[in-house]
Amino acid sequence: MLRIVIVEPETFTLLGIKGAIEKSPDIEVTGSATSGKLGFQLIEQLNPDVVLVDLILPDMSGLELTRSIKINTNSKVVIFTNETHSDFINSAFRHGADSYMLKSADVELIELAIKKAYYNECLLDPKLAKKLLERLYHNRYIDPNFVDKNLIEPPTERQIQVLRLLAQGLVFEQIAREMFLSVSTVKHYASDLYSKWQVKNRYEAIKRGAMLGYIDYNLIVNE
Repeated sequence: MLRIVIVEPETFTLLGIKGAIEKSPDIEVTGSATSGKLGFQLIEQLNPDVVLVDLILPDMSGLELTRSIKINTNSKVVIFTNETHSDFINSAFRHGADSYMLKSADVELIELAIKKAYYNECLLDPKLAKKLLERLYHNRYIDPNFVDKNLIEPPTERQIQVLRLLAQGLVFEQIAREMFLSVSTVKHYASDLYSKWQVKNRYEAIKRGAMLGYIDYNLIVNE
């Protein structure tokens, strides 16, 4: 029997999916948590076969939790979320996720994702797979080199460094001194990142960076 842990911040959603999965003769829910830190402690303690992880947690990014699980344990990770944007899908797999499912999926499909993850196979929610394939098909006729590019261009190391310093409350002048760069260069890195992520300012960029797992929630300074 497969042993799983569920990390889901919404109590009613947690109880619903837990109750549905517990009816399966092949899967046992050995524990659950409503935050990332408590979830990781539980995972270390119980050593489940698979962990169901929501991307939006109250204390950290689900991507950050996924990365920690994959680095420090032998558990597989199935993302369980409402997030449909390709940014999140790409980041989830980049951080080590084994499968990616929407909360709207039938319980049988979620159980299949859990089993496939355990056997080192990947399952992407069919609704998302269809969406990504349609996008790939569309873009192939716009850009002949599309297949050689990432669907979403990731930020550069410099952009991530600037973003993390912004999250710590530093202004551009302070960041320039920290990175030994000119202020205009730092602003250029920030501007390029805002454009790439289609955000308006540092606050939106920091929020998006945290959701995508580039920033530790604990390092963000609230102004």
